[in-house]
Amino acid sequence: MGIDSYGEAQEMEGHRNHDQVDVLMLAVINHDTKQYQVLQVNRDTMTEIPMIGSTGDRIGTIPAQIALSHTYGSGLQDSSEYTCEALTNLLMGEEVKHYITLKLDSIAIINHSVGGVEVTIPYDMTAYDETMTEGATILLSDKQAETFIRARRDLDDDKAINSVRMERQQTYLDHWKKKAKEKLNQDAGFALELILDLGDYMLTDYDLNSLSKLSDYLANYEYLGMTKIEGTYQMGEEFLEFYCDDTSLKDAVISLYYEEKAE
Repeated sequence: MGIDSYGEAQEMEGHRNHDQVDVLMLAVINHDTKQYQVLQVNRDTMTEIPMIGSTGDRIGTIPAQIALSHTYGSGLQDSSEYTCEALTNLLMGEEVKHYITLKLDSIAIINHSVGGVEVTIPYDMTAYDETMTEGATILLSDKQAETFIRARRDLDDDKAINSVRMERQQTYLDHWKKKAKEKLNQDAGFALELILDLGDYMLTDYDLNSLSKLSDYLANYEYLGMTKIEGTYQMGEEFLEFYCDDTSLKDAVISLYYEEKAE
């Protein structure tokens, strides 16, 4: 999960914090087939999220955007666990076993690790950067990488919704992954060095050895691509809310977690 704030992860006072989940992706790894898939989840998705009272006690769940699941708790491990629980609720009870939570500072580190990522700008983004004209092919600097991944509010209305931003995020990740694999082939220590560089801006329930194994899986297992759940937007009391299509949700869960039984 990518959190919408800068700086090292710090504990907040009380039982609420100011951070929301801007990016949420779930990797589902099949060690038997040595394959993995990635589910990209819209931050505006409505689901049951844990609700924490003023004393810090659990008082049930409420329907809300999954991005808000992280705002409950200290902003540290407990908040990440609440997001995992909210995602489990969305995925009809399929357990989300681990998390890696990254602050905004991580974008520059990730981009810098491969010397920048080259993308074609899909539509006019000059409101953020005068070089980001529609159709331009740019090797993104670290600052431009954050713009490409995050920009939303000052774009045209049809480009400002999160589902459109998710398309850019997928494009960036696909291009970054190719360059990262090349780096890893040249330098076996690439993944470990990146993990250490991210350390101050990352929270995870993995230990260093487990993170290293995870990077090996993602580098060597067959990548089956990224999928997302289709749905529709509705205007809530203040913000747009994304409601998953039931059939698309079920199809995603079956594709991610189940194998067809041989006759």
